[in-house]
Amino acid sequence: MKYYEGSTTALVVQKNEKWLYLNAAALQLLGYSDAYELEGKSIWETIHPIEKQKVIKRIEASINGVNPGALIQRWRKKDGSFVSVEVLAIPVENFLGQTSAIIKEVDQERKNVQDMYDHYDLITENMNEIISLLDANGRLLYVSPSYRKYARNRIEDEIGRSSIRYVHEEDVEYVRAEFAKLVDSREPLIIKYRMKRKDGVYRYIESQGTCILNENECSYVVVSRDVTEKHYAEMKLQLNEKKHRMILEHSNDLICMMNLEGTSVYASPSYKEVLGYEQEEVVGKDILTFIHAEDFEKCQKAIQTLTETKQPITTVYRKVHASGHNVILEAKGMPVTDGDGQVNHFVFISRDITEKIQLEQYRENIEKLALIGDVAAGFAHEVRNPLTSIKGFMKLLAKEQREDDRMYHQIIEGELAKIEEVVNGFISLAKPEASEVAEVSLLKLIKNAINVLTPQAASKNIRIHISSQLKSIVIRCQKNQMKQVFINILKNAVEAIEQDGQINILLEENCNDVNIEIHDNGVGIEEERLERIGVPFYTNKEKGIGLGMTVSNKIISEHKGSLRIESKPGEGTRVYIQLPRKGN
Repeated sequence: MKYYEGSTTALVVQKNEKWLYLNAAALQLLGYSDAYELEGKSIWETIHPIEKQKVIKRIEASINGVNPGALIQRWRKKDGSFVSVEVLAIPVENFLGQTSAIIKEVDQERKNVQDMYDHYDLITENMNEIISLLDANGRLLYVSPSYRKYARNRIEDEIGRSSIRYVHEEDVEYVRAEFAKLVDSREPLIIKYRMKRKDGVYRYIESQGTCILNENECSYVVVSRDVTEKHYAEMKLQLNEKKHRMILEHSNDLICMMNLEGTSVYASPSYKEVLGYEQEEVVGKDILTFIHAEDFEKCQKAIQTLTETKQPITTVYRKVHASGHNVILEAKGMPVTDGDGQVNHFVFISRDITEKIQLEQYRENIEKLALIGDVAAGFAHEVRNPLTSIKGFMKLLAKEQREDDRMYHQIIEGELAKIEEVVNGFISLAKPEASEVAEVSLLKLIKNAINVLTPQAASKNIRIHISSQLKSIVIRCQKNQMKQVFINILKNAVEAIEQDGQINILLEENCNDVNIEIHDNGVGIEEERLERIGVPFYTNKEKGIGLGMTVSNKIISEHKGSLRIESKPGEGTRVYIQLPRKGN
């Protein structure tokens, strides 16, 4: 001690964490004039408490004769300020429990460097991620204190050991192979695997490895974090997505998602089956694409209401199938919100209700026609009997009449004939001429109807043309009744053409139905009159009783088909008939 008394080198000695000796240079460095001010007092009154754990470890090492090396620390001076000093321990193995150290003030640059290292140590000590430094063989050169959850021994004892010793046995080969890639390519990589904690629980770990090149040699920094909760959340999300995707892909409903700009961003595979469009034909287009022109405005208003109110809406509309026919859909639109509750999309779930609507219309039609038929049967019965008597007596009176009165007699007979035509029409409506249900050629049936009207059509120079995609289309029907339907419709078409016209008949067949379209270029029908077509006794003709279309509608309905008429004045009339295929 006497050697250091007059030395300019500052020396301190402690025992049991109390100052045993400080030479004059040390006292001067700390701002003290007399040793008694510090000797016997706790060293922690001088050394900053933040250094406590490090200092204790260094004291233990010095007592055991191990050189802990130099360390820059912050010490408190007498005036309360702090000074940065480099502490160089003098390791002397002893049983007295005392240690000696040489201290000297460091310059600002070294202080800044040490502060930086201290900050790194502080961050490393308290972070949840595991920071490790590996050699090319995957052995630990360094590992952060957070590794203690997995280390079976002290952190210091893990240095030099394999970094994958606690990895799940099923993941070991995968981790080893990925680390080999990192060594070979020196390109950063991220892997996920399982690692066993010292409590026996396996956790999912995500590690990012990076090559650090130093003088042509690589060491490998690996940052690892526990992602177990994230892994299970992702697995749950993937399971839900898979389940929802299975539902979407196997649902018969049309499911479409629209963004705030009104563009479709998702369309379910069912679009192909229901509407005949591939998903890519729908996604990226305006949500109102393929909407029937007559329903466009209604759907536009419904979407506007949905986007403004953010409340679910339901609407019925038509979309045009890829093949050209209409499909009736019932859609429910709902807003989709993000995690903050903000609406970012709208989803529409649409169901094909075409058959349901057609069935309802068919039932209504049947009920209506049945009622008309009952009334017609009763009326015809009440009128026909007295009509027969009147005609008989008229024949008897005709024999006794003079030649001059013959003209009046003919007028009465003509009026009676008209009444009889009305009665016969009622009888046809109540009970059309029955025949056996059989499979017949649709083309042949229509040609037979055309033959009946050929003389009348020829007198007006009207051409009748048939176009069919197939040479033979067979339907099951009562032949005479169905023939009467085509006669009635073609007769209306011929009478609607004044001169030099044309009637086109188009026959098509799909999976379930046969479609017949009869188009004439006659005078057409006004909209208000078109709505009343098929109403008994309503007719556009000077001569006629207005039962032809009513009877035709009844026959088609009884064959489980449908009849629809479209017409515009000056553009002619189109009659659409849909009948079940053979065997339906």
